[in-house]
Amino acid sequence: MGEYIQIRVIAQTFDQEAAETRYPKLYALAWPVEATPGDSHRGLVELAATLDDRVRLGDLPAPERKALTPGVEKVMAAKAALEGALGERDAKAADQASYQLEDALAELEKLAPRP
Repeated sequence: MGEYIQIRVIAQTFDQEAAETRYPKLYALAWPVEATPGDSHRGLVELAATLDDRVRLGDLPAPERKALTPGVEKVMAAKAALEGALGERDAKAADQASYQLEDALAELEKLAPRP
C-alpha cells in the first residue's frame, strides 16, 4: 500500500433491482415508501444492516420484531463473516459468506410480513 493509495476489498450488490425483486418484503421493511430515499447504495449488505437497526431499535411492531429477530441474527452473523473475510482479504471465505448471507436473507424473506 502506497502513501496515498489505499487498497480496499469490498462486497457490493451488482444488480440492486434484481435484489429488490428477490427480497421484496425485506426491502419494504427496511425502506418503507414513506421514508425519504437516501443517497446510499441499497444492496444486500446495506439491507442486512438496516433490518438489524429496525429490529434492534424497535422501529417495527412488537410481533414483527419477535418473529424476525432470530432470522435477523442469522443475517447479521453472515454479514459479519463476510466483512471479516474481506478484512482478511480471503476471497474464498468471502465468497462462501456471501452465499450464507443470501441464504439467510432468503429465509428471512419467508418470515417477513407482506407490505
